[in-house]
Amino acid sequence: MRAGGHRRRFRRHLIVPGVLLWLATGGARFAHASRDANLPDWVTQAAASTGHWGDARAVYLLQDTLVTVDPNGRATERDRIVVKILRPEGRRNARPIAYFSKDARLESFRVWSIGPDGHRYAMKDSEYVDIGLDQSGEGILYNDERMRTASPPGTDPGGIVAWEETVQIPSYMSQDEWGFQSDIPTVRTMFEIDLPPGWHQRAVWSRHEPVQPTEPMPNHFLWELDNVPAIDLANVSLAPDWDALAGWMEVHYSANPVPGGGALWVQIGDWYEGLASPQSEGGTDIATEARSLAPGGDFMTRLENVADFMQQQIRYVGIEVGIGGWKPHSAEEIFRNRYGDCKDKATLMIAMLDAVGIRATWVPVDDRRGVFDPEAPAIQGNHMIMAIQIPSGYENPLLQAVVTTKSGQRYLIFDPTNQWVPIGQIPDYEQGGYALLVNGTDSQVIQLPVLNPVLEARNRTANFQLAPDGTLTGNVTVDRTGSLAWQLRAQLSMDSNKDQRQMIERSLQSDLSTFTLGTESAQNILALQEPLTLQYQVTAPLYAKQAGNLLLVRPRVLGSDSWGLIDKPRKYPISFEGIGTWKDEFSVKIPPGYAVDDVPDPVNMDAGFATYRSEVKAEGGVLHYRRELVLKQVTLPPADYAELMKLNAAITTDENSDAVLRKQ
Repeated sequence: MRAGGHRRRFRRHLIVPGVLLWLATGGARFAHASRDANLPDWVTQAAASTGHWGDARAVYLLQDTLVTVDPNGRATERDRIVVKILRPEGRRNARPIAYFSKDARLESFRVWSIGPDGHRYAMKDSEYVDIGLDQSGEGILYNDERMRTASPPGTDPGGIVAWEETVQIPSYMSQDEWGFQSDIPTVRTMFEIDLPPGWHQRAVWSRHEPVQPTEPMPNHFLWELDNVPAIDLANVSLAPDWDALAGWMEVHYSANPVPGGGALWVQIGDWYEGLASPQSEGGTDIATEARSLAPGGDFMTRLENVADFMQQQIRYVGIEVGIGGWKPHSAEEIFRNRYGDCKDKATLMIAMLDAVGIRATWVPVDDRRGVFDPEAPAIQGNHMIMAIQIPSGYENPLLQAVVTTKSGQRYLIFDPTNQWVPIGQIPDYEQGGYALLVNGTDSQVIQLPVLNPVLEARNRTANFQLAPDGTLTGNVTVDRTGSLAWQLRAQLSMDSNKDQRQMIERSLQSDLSTFTLGTESAQNILALQEPLTLQYQVTAPLYAKQAGNLLLVRPRVLGSDSWGLIDKPRKYPISFEGIGTWKDEFSVKIPPGYAVDDVPDPVNMDAGFATYRSEVKAEGGVLHYRRELVLKQVTLPPADYAELMKLNAAITTDENSDAVLRKQ
């Protein structure tokens, strides 16, 4: 599924590096824009708006959308935007861009501006440029989306930029979104839909109290909001994704009555199943391959073999044209080419599992936790995973990412796109979020499981020898499992030995001022059900600090479990990368002629959502440092921020505490 999907308004201010360069170097080329031009009334009226916008970099004076639907269901969207630049960095909010594609044809695009000196400009036809969107960094080899843009004069603080675009809504869509909240304030925003006689509409709201529309003309509906605040995540630690906080409204329209609530989710799921199901019809070649991979065995054996094929043999490559942003390629084509995007990989795996007697289906999701809103039925998400039906009564300890539907049927959730998370688990960024289980008239919203923190573990052990001059030498072993291993598995699979060594050196730089890395190695990179193990030797001169006849030694030699929190009132929820268990066990053999004089106090803190325990003991001339952080929840309400700050302070103090060695 393409990033952003139907949420065009949230994408309007995205800009690709090539466009940044073009805008940065193209100002002189547009010096011929018509000066002292006549501007549309809606531009001049919005430009007259005044207000106090604090330290905002820019402000939307107007956002106005009109959707017009004809009796055949064909629809167009007309958008008008007026932005005032308040600070130099506000220029990025005033870049006029119109997105279009084969199925979303751009009918018109016009740009105007008013300089800080009051001069008015209108862009000429020759001063617009079309640019393709480069998503190769996201694995998309080709899509047909393009953008038209311009670089108007007068874009200094105090200047105003306005544009109007009209684009066709793809014929296979019967809804449109009003993204009325941004990262800058909005003075006035409106959404209108004009429907044929007898047609119906239903609006669903996300992260905002519903507002009833007026009906200025029969079957013409208008929603209006004034003074919408910005979502400002600057200097917010552990912030959710911006799209998980911003308000929006989705309008569904149809010649037939539009259901609400769960019935609308069913309608959306039924629509997607009708779109994707024919693509999962596999031929004899797919069935033969699947049965050769899984000729027999129990449910888990068959499932693991097919999953391993999908993760290791089918590359992630996307080719999306028109409805191809939603509709997968055929299983036959994916199997033959040995590549596909997320919805393609799910589709082929559904076909292969069917050949070995396992039923599975699609699960649209957003890989940014919190973006998918279960209370707002709409085509949501930027990613596709899958749900695999578990036989009644079947149990296996490897099946951890399990959900139970309203009917009592259990499904295993699996993401075949992430080739580094083993079957039975799901990546950290999907845990705790919501998704739509596509199952015809039984389609429903599900909450993705948060796994047991024991499964997502990082265990670091080390044995060190401390010399009288403060030099520390030792061997380190780091084991990672579950989601705490997947990113490192991916990196190590592509890195050379030199890259691997440099990665370890970078990780040591935050803990050791000077050091020498000895031998290093990595094991089980591709063995997903086994811990990923990293081992290395390190020597750190002057690690212990001399203070007369004392040596000050930090028992927590490596790694930090604290968060970079800002001590100020919390407005937004707290979002962690994922749950997990982090353990350290370090042994430091003290040098001859020294004895332990003092050790840091133990820490034992339970914050409910997390626990932290640490202790330092001296036994037989060895300092033993042990600690464990267990994080049990992926999100917290703002009210828990004070407790998180307290936990973080305890961790930080423990990490920086010294043991004292006295020379005998």
